[in-house]
Amino acid sequence: MLFETLRDYAINYYLKYYPSTKKLKEKLLKKSLNDEKLSLFVIKSLESIIVEKQVIESKIRFYISRNKNLSYIKSKLFEKWFEKDDYEKILEEKFNLNETLLNKEFIKRKVLDYKSKWKSRNYIFQKLFWRSEDKGIINEILDEYFLEDDELINIKFEYEKIKWKYEKNKLVERLLRKWFYYDDIKKIVI
Repeated sequence: MLFETLRDYAINYYLKYYPSTKKLKEKLLKKSLNDEKLSLFVIKSLESIIVEKQVIESKIRFYISRNKNLSYIKSKLFEKWFEKDDYEKILEEKFNLNETLLNKEFIKRKVLDYKSKWKSRNYIFQKLFWRSEDKGIINEILDEYFLEDDELINIKFEYEKIKWKYEKNKLVERLLRKWFYYDDIKKIVI
């Protein structure tokens, strides 16, 4: 395969997907029928346009804007074959890992959405709790939107939906699976 053809392919592939250097090398090896020397030469010629650290930063910013948690971001970058040391270093330097990556407005929308679906406070907390730093924000928002009687109202609603289908023991079991507290269930069912 000609150098220019492989170089053009590499430029197009890089500008379309912004892959890691490892991923680009793998694609070039496939395209050049395992000609490692040619693939490395093409990558060397593209060093001026390959800016892996900036690509990692932009991917991290994109995931954060989509309200993805830290473990999701790390796993995605790992899947895309970026060097673990590189993205760990960027996450530490550019993005404060002691702060939550979740947006408060996102959490509010999620809480209201789950609440409108009659989900328990505990269920909502478990769904939104990804990191220990998020715990305070989630509890604060849950306190804001959940009144004392809301949990009992949710249990009553769920109970009314299933009370004809099951006997009392099964009803309690079903409600427990929906993350309601046993003491609250007893007030409605028993």
